[in-house]
Amino acid sequence: MSQELISGGIAFGSGKAHASLQCPELIDHLSAYKKRVAGNYRAILPEDIRTLPGDGFLVSTKIDGELWFLISYSGNIFFSNPGGKVIFGDLPILKAASHLPDGTIIAGELHVKVDNGRCRVGDLSALISKGAKADLSKLCFAAFDLVKTQESDTQLAYADRLTTLQKLLNSENNLFAVDSQEIDRQQLVDRFSSEVMSGQSEGLIARLPTGLIFKLKPAITIDAVVIAYSSNGEMARSLLLGLMLPDGVMQIFGGCGNLGTDENRKDLLNKLMPLHANSPIRYPSDMGSLFTFVRPQIVVEIKVTDLQADRSDGSPSKSMKVEFKENAWKGLGMASCPRPIHPVLIGIREDKIINVTDIRFQQIADYVSLPDLKSVDEILPTSTIIRREVWSKDSKGLVAIRKLLIWKTNKQAHDDGYPNFVVHWTDYSPGRASPLDKEVKLAQDEASANALAEAMVSENIKKGWEKLA
Repeated sequence: MSQELISGGIAFGSGKAHASLQCPELIDHLSAYKKRVAGNYRAILPEDIRTLPGDGFLVSTKIDGELWFLISYSGNIFFSNPGGKVIFGDLPILKAASHLPDGTIIAGELHVKVDNGRCRVGDLSALISKGAKADLSKLCFAAFDLVKTQESDTQLAYADRLTTLQKLLNSENNLFAVDSQEIDRQQLVDRFSSEVMSGQSEGLIARLPTGLIFKLKPAITIDAVVIAYSSNGEMARSLLLGLMLPDGVMQIFGGCGNLGTDENRKDLLNKLMPLHANSPIRYPSDMGSLFTFVRPQIVVEIKVTDLQADRSDGSPSKSMKVEFKENAWKGLGMASCPRPIHPVLIGIREDKIINVTDIRFQQIADYVSLPDLKSVDEILPTSTIIRREVWSKDSKGLVAIRKLLIWKTNKQAHDDGYPNFVVHWTDYSPGRASPLDKEVKLAQDEASANALAEAMVSENIKKGWEKLA
């Protein structure tokens, strides 16, 4: 393998894994494909199959592996993931692909053959971790798309790309193209019942002629602790949920805004308000308001359609690790954590308590690959306030306050989970049903932050407001 193209790596059977691709243009091409294709995927639950548009689908089995690319480039055959991590060398599965024309890029699921049951996404990292002793006969690649040919990026319809792909690979040994069939809606329902609900596979992939791709999987249920909430003063708007790591530290799992009826939301708010806890952490909800942190006492069950372990550019999804001590929350840095997709609250689990069993982080380990559960332990730089303005207005003896704050986080160079700039608007009007409103916006540079701020000022500061600072 050319050292100009690949660097580093550790032993993986007779080859190497965890090597780095040294071709920015090629990495950009892989990343762009992931972004483009990921934008066409939709997760859907079995009870919603009948809501799919149309009545003709190209359906294949969803294999529980990782997205990798089989690449023939400059006389070399290797695997790369969207972030440029490479597997190469004297591997039987790569020898089977030695006939591919130079310039070919094929997308597929890199996975592991198992003796009993179905493969799991975690099996791949487990196999790689065995190093030189890894059994390479278990490594499989299920190709599902032809990304690039020797001549140019392919613009063929998917069915034609798949036909070309099947001819290229010949389905030999552990290297094969997925088997797709054209079926109608009822056949899709029947196949899901017989194949997925029986446990034979993780799910199904259904492609529409329009280019949309649906992932059909059973719902995933997770027990998590409520660590914060947002509200409109009368009812809960959303919950911020956490899972517990083996060492007892919490990991922020994500928000859930689908909380059921108004009565359910009012009941949740009544339960959460007395649990208020101190927190220096400022965590915005999807609506822009800041979460109010509470003592970790309420366990809820949620249902999600999927878990997303990485972002569209291939980098891992991260969230903050937090610790609750002396009635206060403390941030402990960022760590890898998948995001819940379409979370829905099922209800409060009165039978669950806050421990490493009932709300364990490992509930999600079977669904996603978790390469790094360690937090970023370095002490991050403190933020710098770059703009602060306050206005007041007296109306019928009640004083309203509006405040603008912009700060530079100084943290993005250390951890890309942080934005560069934060714009925060506070609106306190004691005469309103909901006295305190907050809005948070993020910006990548100071000019953009100030532009957002000016728009807030223009919209909210009219005649009668007096500037205090």
